[in-house]
Amino acid sequence: MKLTLHGQVTLHGNILSDVRIARDAGYAALEVHTDKLARYLEAGRTARELKDALDSFGIEAAAIDIIGGIEVTDRTGRDELFERTRRLVDVAETIGAPTIQVNPFSAHDGLSVEENIRLTAINLKEIAAIGAEKGIRFQIEGAAWTPIHTLDACLRLINATGADNVGLVIDYWHFWASRGAEPAEIARLDPALIYGVHMCDGYRPAVGEPWVDERELRGVLPGDGELPVAEWTDAIKATGFDGYISGEFLNWQLWERDHLEVATDMRRRMEGYL
Repeated sequence: MKLTLHGQVTLHGNILSDVRIARDAGYAALEVHTDKLARYLEAGRTARELKDALDSFGIEAAAIDIIGGIEVTDRTGRDELFERTRRLVDVAETIGAPTIQVNPFSAHDGLSVEENIRLTAINLKEIAAIGAEKGIRFQIEGAAWTPIHTLDACLRLINATGADNVGLVIDYWHFWASRGAEPAEIARLDPALIYGVHMCDGYRPAVGEPWVDERELRGVLPGDGELPVAEWTDAIKATGFDGYISGEFLNWQLWERDHLEVATDMRRRMEGYL
């Protein structure tokens, strides 16, 4: 698998620094953080400059993370969603990132999972078509606290979309915390459906307890929480997946550590499990 620095690990840095840190910390690739990318482009920098930096440091662009809220149904929201998709697809093509992550959130809380899938698939079909024009694919992440959070629901969304450039990112924490999948289910997946992997650790509410801020549940490096990281990693290995894998956390204190130090620590822990 290709060890990838997730831009979330160095949240308060900038994107060109992420490229250098990825190289210095021993990674093969960078998962581009969308907020950093937006800030970079708004400052007048270009995707071509970013591509040049990636090439200069020998770092691949694994993915752009994320297009969120893809379930919107109002006219303005949908227009903005598709325009954002077009912009990111153009960037992805320029920097050589094969994949963009997409997340349905909670605009339709209260509706059934089936209705959430139906509504989300309408937009995802158009998103997929925009990407297909330039050879870009999309990985679905089912956030733990949203209606579409189980492996089964994510697979049904892929089927409802009916596009061959839509697949999954296997985020350990989201599936584990929501009790949306078990490692044995992951191990049986066709690796062609897996576009990326997020190695995470953390904690989860007890059954029936409410969700709290994710930073209270995902604030540890792999090996320091309650998630059985080795079991989930073994499940990924069992599929035969050999693509991009990045580590992720959400933690105020870790974000204030030296970025190179924490990125290197993350890489060493990932290698230990792989």
